[in-house]
Amino acid sequence: MFMKKIFLLLAIVLAFAGCDLEDEGIKIHSELLPIESVTLPTEFKKDSIYELPFTYINPSTCHVFERFYYEKDSNKRTIAVLTTVIEQDNCKGVTVNPLEKFLSFKPTTESSYVFKIWKGKDTNGNDVFEEIEIPVVPWKII
Repeated sequence: MFMKKIFLLLAIVLAFAGCDLEDEGIKIHSELLPIESVTLPTEFKKDSIYELPFTYINPSTCHVFERFYYEKDSNKRTIAVLTTVIEQDNCKGVTVNPLEKFLSFKPTTESSYVFKIWKGKDTNGNDVFEEIEIPVVPWKII
């Protein structure tokens, strides 16, 4: 699965690198999309790898998942979906929503982690986050 993602990302980069977008009149920009939902465990075990499923709404066929926006600050992790938007007139609504992407996460300390899930902006233009704290428990030898 990981190799497929790397291959897809490499193919997209090579496709865009092979042409001069400005000469063709094609414009692109990045856009953050809010997280609709996430399923997180009730606890983490230190040094275990978790595949965390995040869902988001893709607004059009011109929005292409690029990666997760992922910011570390001590034990806090701020997460949103980062898309590349191809600016063209023939964008259509997406018929399959919500979409799901997985984020690999490995807790490396025994303190809890706080996930700040970006939910979008409020009516005043302020960022809205859902904060979820998850403790890290030590491995138990049975």
